[in-house]
Amino acid sequence: MNEKVILVVDDEQEIRNLFFRYLGKKGYRVYLAGSLSEERKIMETLIPDLIFLDINLPDGNGLIELQKLKPYSATCKVIVMSAFDHLEERTEAFDSGAIDFLSKPFSLIRLDQVLDSRFVPFT
Repeated sequence: MNEKVILVVDDEQEIRNLFFRYLGKKGYRVYLAGSLSEERKIMETLIPDLIFLDINLPDGNGLIELQKLKPYSATCKVIVMSAFDHLEERTEAFDSGAIDFLSKPFSLIRLDQVLDSRFVPFT
């Protein structure tokens, strides 16, 4: 089986744990980063298939980081997350290459919808 790799970048431990448990049960290999510096360190050794990227992180802005991820866009897709669902942030996220926007808090049903519509699940 070709395991898909997902990187979750969020400073909230509870969010990271939720992704780790839930996506792990679905067969994805999940990596967690609590900051942009942790995300960059992980990406030195692997390029994930999908990144869930929070906007407000302790060491920077996820929307600025999204710009830096553009060179990987052919193989690495990004879904932006934020507790603040502002039209300006959504617009900037999509203009910068995000494939979707996930407003926090979110349900597992919404998470499944995002994965199923934007990221081909395992069959």
